[in-house]
Amino acid sequence: MDKKTSEKIKILVVDDAEVMRNLLTGVLTDSGYEVKAVSTGEKALGEIKEDDYDVVVTDLKMPGMNGIEVIKEAKQINRDICIIAITAYPSVKSAVEAMREGAYDYITKPFDIEEIRLVVRRAAERYFLLKEAGQKEFYRELAISDGLTGIYNHRHFHEVLPREIERAKRYSQPFCLLLLDIDDFKKYNDTHGHLAGDKLLMNIARILVATTRNVDIVFRYGGEEFVVILPQVGKQGGVSSAKRILKLIKQKLSVTASIGVTSFLEDGVSKDELINQADSAMCQVKKLGKDRICVFGEKNEK
Repeated sequence: MDKKTSEKIKILVVDDAEVMRNLLTGVLTDSGYEVKAVSTGEKALGEIKEDDYDVVVTDLKMPGMNGIEVIKEAKQINRDICIIAITAYPSVKSAVEAMREGAYDYITKPFDIEEIRLVVRRAAERYFLLKEAGQKEFYRELAISDGLTGIYNHRHFHEVLPREIERAKRYSQPFCLLLLDIDDFKKYNDTHGHLAGDKLLMNIARILVATTRNVDIVFRYGGEEFVVILPQVGKQGGVSSAKRILKLIKQKLSVTASIGVTSFLEDGVSKDELINQADSAMCQVKKLGKDRICVFGEKNEK
């Protein structure tokens, strides 16, 4: 983002700890943004009502009004405001809750200065483009959501996966990647019609959301394929999650599915490696007869 763009972005920092406010204010001011900092959620809402802020960076754990409440209230005041949550890494579940309430992204303590700059820059760029386009709702949904199922889309998956890899590297934590494919989807479409096929895709998405944790991230990868990222979960945990998904699909729907499983740290350490390994495991499922789970790097038999 060039200097001209950054000068148009106003950022509000909300944190009860003075040292954190000063750190964030310094980093963001040095990056060319117009920054103001406050110490409470109540003061933040007062600022948002009085002034036109583009981005809010708020701590989630604060005395009085906490960060989740700030996000909810701020979105009611200005639905287009872009909010970034701050949380400690062990409390990452609260950050996911914040995103469900409308936060764009989150950063973790202890801070990585480059991560702060990157996340805020992306938020500022997105807000600037939406503002300039004059079609905020359309482009917001287009950017991250699948139009049919309402879950995250393929494009957002390629934004999120590198971020999860960097966080996992930083804290030496594993995570698991599941690639799910609906078996014989073309045949289902030909037999029942495309409207029924669309309904099936929506039901699969609902099952994935229902059977995973709040911290897990579900995407429609494309066509009849879906991806799930399971943070802080090893390969066996990924297999357990995949089994729950297949069981519920069989119980609720008249189709079966196949799932390929791979794990960061155990298998791949890059975005391309993980995607290729999940796809390889999926191909093995199809060779073995579908309706099952295959784990990359393990001997999977019929």
